[in-house]
Amino acid sequence: MITGTTKIYFMLAHPIEHVRTPEVLNPIFEARGTDAVMLPLHFHPDDFANGWQALRTMRNLRGVVVSVPFKEAAFRLSDASEDSAAAVRAANTVRRDSDGRMICANFDGPGFMAGLLGGGRDAIGRRVLLVGAGGAGASIAYSLVKAGAASIRLADLDRRRAQRLVDAVKALTPAFDIVAGDADPTGCDLVINATPCGLHPDHDPLPIDVTKLAPGMVVADIVMKPNTTPLLAAALQVGCEVRYGAGMLDRQLEMMMAFFGH
Repeated sequence: MITGTTKIYFMLAHPIEHVRTPEVLNPIFEARGTDAVMLPLHFHPDDFANGWQALRTMRNLRGVVVSVPFKEAAFRLSDASEDSAAAVRAANTVRRDSDGRMICANFDGPGFMAGLLGGGRDAIGRRVLLVGAGGAGASIAYSLVKAGAASIRLADLDRRRAQRLVDAVKALTPAFDIVAGDADPTGCDLVINATPCGLHPDHDPLPIDVTKLAPGMVVADIVMKPNTTPLLAAALQVGCEVRYGAGMLDRQLEMMMAFFGH
């Protein structure tokens, strides 16, 4: 039951229809007897900065989970950040403290490793094609390096953004083999879609050239709805091993709950 004492959490995204976090987090609140609720909140990108300032003034707001395309903006507009967000300059979880300060973190990379790559074990020695250099892609890139991937080819429609991420990774790990390039899986054995492509299967383009997939490749997609995206469907037809995006959120939940203080 929602009452005057209920603490509010929001899930921020544009579009909002695909988000899964409220449907999995609210049952956890209920099972634990936590007087809290998460609601989806839809801002247009043009209105996000004004909306963010309004969130600061909500005294019963405890935090937000942030999805595409707001992760970089949420980082910039937060008052402080944990190392997980500072390293990638993007946030997917923000806590509102009692004084109104917004503190951000990013659990995308750790959640992806835990939920889709066996805690990082399945990244060791892999030659990776990573498509997407946004907030999620950046967090995943750093986690791949930490896990022991052999190399990363980073592709993004915004080639300057891809190169900025390559330069940032190189600044921390100069010896690591990471380059900006095309979304071509040839020569790679782990393919990761870290873009929203697949949320709208009827009209979204495929994030890679699926004709170049080959048996033996592992193909992972961070898109959670639909469960089997067009990319994963094509990979299954070729005989690739696939990893579904829902596992990424499932493994982030405890990280988020601890960050929120539950």
